[in-house]
Amino acid sequence: LARAFQKMLEDFGLTQKILAFNGDNATSNDTQTTTLNQLPNLFAKENHACCFNHTLQLSAKTLL
Repeated sequence: LARAFQKMLEDFGLTQKILAFNGDNATSNDTQTTTLNQLPNLFAKENHACCFNHTLQLSAKTLL
């Protein structure tokens, strides 16, 4: 998925414009951010933002 995303960035000339990734808490997103961090773009692993709504939903589900 990360390589396909990187190709899309390259195709549209966005490799130097996308700084962050917003996704849910799935481990596949962690893998994607690690891989994106190693590819030629401005993305940094620290810029992966987990979706607040998903985090809130998981918290509420745990409480119920």
